Amino acid sequence: MNRRTASSLFSGFESSNFALLGDIENDTGQEPLLTAADAGLSVDELPADLRVGVALVAVSSESNSEDTLPLIARLRDVHADRVIAWVDNELTGARDALIAMGFEKRESPSEDGLLFVWDPALANRPREWNNSEHWANPENFSRYRW
Repeated sequence: MNRRTASSLFSGFESSNFALLGDIENDTGQEPLLTAADAGLSVDELPADLRVGVALVAVSSESNSEDTLPLIARLRDVHADRVIAWVDNELTGARDALIAMGFEKRESPSEDGLLFVWDPALANRPREWNNSEHWANPENFSRYRW
């Protein structure tokens, strides 16, 4: 299996402060704020004051996805502005769980895995239907029947 590199996983999400969790080679020339060789790091082992722009996580068949998914959720909710997760093709349960957690599937830089990105700027983009014109309006209750 090819070792994943941080620059190939960043895919347009450059950040001066980042975290690497799992089997990812740092080829960016910058020092990450957090590095863990195992993506199954416990949630309690994360520093309380950790705040990064991008967290890169590699979930392979060697790592325990039951421990990794709570870690990814904690990174998404508290510690990172964006999370990029590379998942081994064999881990269908982890892929389904990431989609359920709001991650978007992206094209992977390698053929041996899938890439999932959680970015609130992309997830919370303005939608045409999400404005006051399309919401129920009490003053129109007697005029229109829907």
